[in-house]
Amino acid sequence: MRKPVMVLVAALMTAIGVAGPAQAGVTSVDRPFGMAYGNSTTSGTIHFTDGYTASVAGSVHAASGSRMVCFWGENGTVTTPAKCSPWAYAGGPNQTFNEPLQLAMSGGVQRVYIAMYDENITPLAEEVCTRKSCTRLY
Repeated sequence: MRKPVMVLVAALMTAIGVAGPAQAGVTSVDRPFGMAYGNSTTSGTIHFTDGYTASVAGSVHAASGSRMVCFWGENGTVTTPAKCSPWAYAGGPNQTFNEPLQLAMSGGVQRVYIAMYDENITPLAEEVCTRKSCTRLY
């Protein structure tokens, strides 16, 4: 009699959420991004994982001069090292990039910043993306 009662109690506790391991409730998300500065553009996807990482993949196109895209992850005041695309040159092919960002801390990468630079390393455009949306900063 004792075993069936324990099975019933465990089933009831699981059904109402009292027993069992807590779930993080966070799933992997693909967030598209894109921005332009004049006719120069960058676009791609950020893959936020259910762990500590986010991968940034995309391309950059230069309509004039040279363009490079750099990106970094953030969680609070902790930031990943920045990673950058190869230089795209006007009249040349689009340059692609695909790099992981990792923060080994609770919550992992929460925000990804993406910035486009010209040949003088002058920032031209920047946006920040979370799992829910991207916002143009300038």
